[in-house]
Amino acid sequence: MIVDKQNSQFQSSRFAHANQGRGRKYPPNRPTPEDVRPQASRASIVPDMDSMESRDRFTELLDAAAQVSEQGELHGLLESLIEIAMGLTGARYGALGVVGSHGFLVDFIHRGIDAESARKIGHLPLGMGVLGAITRGEIVRTDRLSEHPDSTGFPEHHPAMDSFLGVPLRARNELFGNIYLADKPGGFSEEDQGTIETLSIIAGSAVANVRIHRRLRDAAIAEDRARIARDVHDDIIQDLFAVGLSLQGLAESMEVAPEREIVRTQVARVDDCITSLRQFIFNLRQPSSHTRDLEIEVSELVEELAEPYSAEVEVAVDAMVDGFGNDLADAVLHIIKEATSNALRHSESPVVRVLVTGGFNNLSVSVIDHGRGFDVDGDHAGMGLNNLKQRAADVGGDLAVQSSGSGTTVTLVLPIT
Repeated sequence: MIVDKQNSQFQSSRFAHANQGRGRKYPPNRPTPEDVRPQASRASIVPDMDSMESRDRFTELLDAAAQVSEQGELHGLLESLIEIAMGLTGARYGALGVVGSHGFLVDFIHRGIDAESARKIGHLPLGMGVLGAITRGEIVRTDRLSEHPDSTGFPEHHPAMDSFLGVPLRARNELFGNIYLADKPGGFSEEDQGTIETLSIIAGSAVANVRIHRRLRDAAIAEDRARIARDVHDDIIQDLFAVGLSLQGLAESMEVAPEREIVRTQVARVDDCITSLRQFIFNLRQPSSHTRDLEIEVSELVEELAEPYSAEVEVAVDAMVDGFGNDLADAVLHIIKEATSNALRHSESPVVRVLVTGGFNNLSVSVIDHGRGFDVDGDHAGMGLNNLKQRAADVGGDLAVQSSGSGTTVTLVLPIT
């Protein structure tokens, strides 16, 4: 288990803390509560073509399929998808959560909430509660989101939302994310659900295709780099080496000292050129940007910190970016080090959890304990919280601390550019 779903420390996240709390799953042979409509049958995915409204909806769905399929870049595809879903259903709010391998959200694309409100709400949701139910494969459609058994309300500054429709998004039978829609006047219909289910199938195929093309492109780039490195080594360097040997032999045969020194100088320049080309080859064989494996570094750091203590430390790293530059990686590691050390030394918690998630736009770090907590407005001598906040600010991030008698969560959110 990576994160305790009952942990109240995750109670501030964007797009409805209706998505927080203890998850609950209803088997197919068991009725849902009256406020949660049952899932539509698969037959409802195909519109009833006897009505003009259904024919119009079907036409819109075909247009949407074309728009989604035309997207060649993953983030653009996901943005288009949620906007299309809102247009097809008339939802006021929409979002798409990308699910990481550990089952929590690693990215969250939302529409309908302005940037200032989103900033006030706080960090992105992790995908618990109602959102967690969808991640487990359920389709949720309700007229009263606040009355859903998995709902725990909304965070401060979050707009009220009533009707809700959530559908899983799969790419080649693998859960990729979830589509969330909220606040349709009159509530979401069974036909809305069927439409979004169909759209999710179309989008899943498009996501899979984009992933395949990206892998092929990356493979082609890697192959080109390897070929160039091989050609430079086998042809250019070997030719220069032969020229250098010839010049060196020529210099040794010269009797006039000044001319001999001139040739030796040229031999040295050839050697410098060979050295530069070898460095060029080394760089070609490395990743295309100077990146670090954050998962390995975080795991090794936390393992070292935990060694003197009896507490169990759990680590989950799920970053959807190819790598992290030195400044970002150093800041993340320092904050993890300080926050984890504080939890191990002061919290008396039997378990400390470190969660790092990275999406298209941001990197989120959470260090969670279930210890005795502390007064966040009191004296923090020896805990370095001000230094952590300053370090986060230096790299354009925000650091928040929540603490109560049931534990502490330190959360860092950094933009990825």
